[in-house]
Amino acid sequence: MKLSINKNTLESAILLCNAYVEKKDSSTITSHLLFQAEEDKLIIKASDFEIGINYKIRKIRVESSGFATANAKNIADVVKSLNNEEVVLETIDNFLFIRQKRTKYKLPMFNYEDFPDFPKTEGKNQFDIDSSDLSRSLKKILPSIDTNNPKYSLNGAFLDIKTDKINFVGTDTRRLAVYTLDKNNSQEFSISIPKKAIMEMQKLFYEKIEIYYDQNMLIAKNDNFEFFTKLINDKFPDYEKVIPKEFKQNLEFSTEDFIDSLKKISVVTEKMKLHFNKDKIIFEGISLDNMEAKTELEMQTGVSEEFTLTIKIKYLLDFLMSIEEEKFSLNVNESNLAFVVKSQGLSIIIMPMIL
Repeated sequence: MKLSINKNTLESAILLCNAYVEKKDSSTITSHLLFQAEEDKLIIKASDFEIGINYKIRKIRVESSGFATANAKNIADVVKSLNNEEVVLETIDNFLFIRQKRTKYKLPMFNYEDFPDFPKTEGKNQFDIDSSDLSRSLKKILPSIDTNNPKYSLNGAFLDIKTDKINFVGTDTRRLAVYTLDKNNSQEFSISIPKKAIMEMQKLFYEKIEIYYDQNMLIAKNDNFEFFTKLINDKFPDYEKVIPKEFKQNLEFSTEDFIDSLKKISVVTEKMKLHFNKDKIIFEGISLDNMEAKTELEMQTGVSEEFTLTIKIKYLLDFLMSIEEEKFSLNVNESNLAFVVKSQGLSIIIMPMIL
């Protein structure tokens, strides 16, 4: 294999693919990137068996086709150190040479034939959804999805596909996010996508793509890349039971004013008390090291009965930073019960903190 490619083009592709490799064990083939040169394109593959990417770079100069592998971190460090000029990749014996003018690197390779096969789309159902809608909807609930929860289903987004809508659901047990996308679907089904895969999908799902799935796998592809992730098979909790149906008070507030006030308190602490009075809201930080933070919003709140919520600031900020609307609603029953914040299809059910 021998080819020439622009350094920046190669570097951006390698950095994108490096998120998919095995990082803990450098002795495995999945700690390497697989390079395949053919005609006028370079294909870079990466996979840790759970998730994978097949990324294509076109219109490059390929002198001879072939395969190469390289440790993902090593080649990323090497390419990053080069100047923004043409780079030559060439395999000789069992080594990958990287050259740029008078600079040369030599990296050992593994056997490319040991690289895992990518799943096929044959026999899988097609998921008809606009890629940007899918990416945007998942991003709305991403902060609420847990990480490393023993209940495996909570480490991903649950997509509850109904005939007239899709509910995107995520929870970390202290809050539950539900984003509803109005969309007609030919059949009802559900899938759970791991959080790691969602984070990588945010970087890819802005072009037109085809999406396929079965009970174990989701595949997305177009002319520039092919992406796959294993799905979570663990049963997701019945999220609809958690959502309160009625509220004593339904209030509306300015998104910008709330963000500004919350940020002022978050400088000192991650917990706070929100005091809702008829003519103002008091934001009061709770700190264990004698630091204090307090600010007020003077306004006619519309509360029928004064109340206080004890919250983790991040939960409310995550919600407010993910919406585009100038106003949001806060729905509450009792200070010690779950309350709900809403804005155009996105609802976050938040459990108040107990001090």
